[in-house]
Amino acid sequence: MKAPPAGAEAPASADGRPRVYKTGMSRGWWLRRRHYFLYIVREFTSVPLALWLLWFLVEIQRASNGPKGVIIHVKGVPPRVIVLSQFAMWLLASVVIAAVLIGFAR
Repeated sequence: MKAPPAGAEAPASADGRPRVYKTGMSRGWWLRRRHYFLYIVREFTSVPLALWLLWFLVEIQRASNGPKGVIIHVKGVPPRVIVLSQFAMWLLASVVIAAVLIGFAR
C-alpha cells in the first residue's frame, strides 16, 4: 500500500469522520521509571536555581552600597564568625554534592 501524498487528508472511517491519532502516554508517564523521574527532577531544579540567582544579584547590589551594606545582622555574634560559618556551610554543601555525583557515577 502506498503512502498518501503530502498534504492529503487522513482516510475517513466507515461513518465518514476522519480518524484521529491518540497517544498512549498518560500524564504520569515520567513516574513509571526511575530514569524518567530523575530526568524530570533534574529539569525542574533550574527553577529554584534561577530564583536563587535573582536573589543573589539583589544581595550583591545591596552589598555594593559601601561598608554600611552589611547583609546579615545577628545580635551578639561577631561578623567574622558569620563569615566563617558561611564558608563552612559552602564547604559542607560542596562535599555533599560531590559525594552524590560520585555515587550516581558508579
